[in-house]
Amino acid sequence: MGSLLGIEELWLKREDLSPDGSHKGRSAELMLEGMVARGQSAAVISSSGNAALALARRASAHGVRLLALVSPLTPEVKLRRLLETGETVVASHQPVALLHHAVNSWGMADLRGSTNELAPLGYRPLAGELAAAGPWSAVFVYSSSGATALGLCQGWREKGTPPQVHPVEGAPGGELTRPWYQGQPALAPAPVGELGTHRSRLSPLLRREVMRTGGRGWRVSAGQLAELRAAARRSGLETSWEGLAALAAASLWSAEAGGRTLVLLTGAGWQLDLTPSPTPLAPTADTPAELDAILGPAGFRREGGR
Repeated sequence: MGSLLGIEELWLKREDLSPDGSHKGRSAELMLEGMVARGQSAAVISSSGNAALALARRASAHGVRLLALVSPLTPEVKLRRLLETGETVVASHQPVALLHHAVNSWGMADLRGSTNELAPLGYRPLAGELAAAGPWSAVFVYSSSGATALGLCQGWREKGTPPQVHPVEGAPGGELTRPWYQGQPALAPAPVGELGTHRSRLSPLLRREVMRTGGRGWRVSAGQLAELRAAARRSGLETSWEGLAALAAASLWSAEAGGRTLVLLTGAGWQLDLTPSPTPLAPTADTPAELDAILGPAGFRREGGR
């Protein structure tokens, strides 16, 4: 694969082979433990799917009821896996607004990676694992909230000098990579990260940490993703669009620099199918009243709220 991409020495960290189909379980466990320690028993997340699935697979073991708010355009293959967990899944065109209602009116814990302070901590041990297998010239990881890349930067710094850390987004990109693309022509939108967050409270801190490592942010276009998928097929690699985007960025960087390069593959190959369900599989809600009508019968109880 490295020779196809022009990367001198390419290594892959296969987080996409985990039972969750992603790396999100690393932070899910810690966030669930944190909310239970605060006396909360219900949680909410607005998610493009992977974080919600990781939390849903673990929630009941912690005595937690989870509300997952997803886009109506969530791929059917991902939505079906989420529904199989038995947690409450609601499709909404206003997932973030309804999340705030669930937090403020129902007292639920907010488990988004972009806002929960424990999320980056869950990825620090991963930096330790990678450091033990190093040294590395550069590490590439697809980023939505930025929690993974931030946790890697912070965890690596605890071990010593980190390699260059490069967060990657799909074009047109968001706040995480904005400083590196200001004033440049817009890239063709890529079919990756469209349902994820493009705004994160972690963005300013992550950008500073990335710059400290000598890394930078990357945006990958639709054309670059198509080329990477073709190369992956030729080499027999099956991974998600997010993983392909990270590989594309590594290829672009290697053309300028080079060295021992590590790419984190953070989503399973079955996630390549982005087709939404032709018929609704989950209940829908776009207003607080519509959500309330679902939560009561589903067994949720108001825990005070704010």
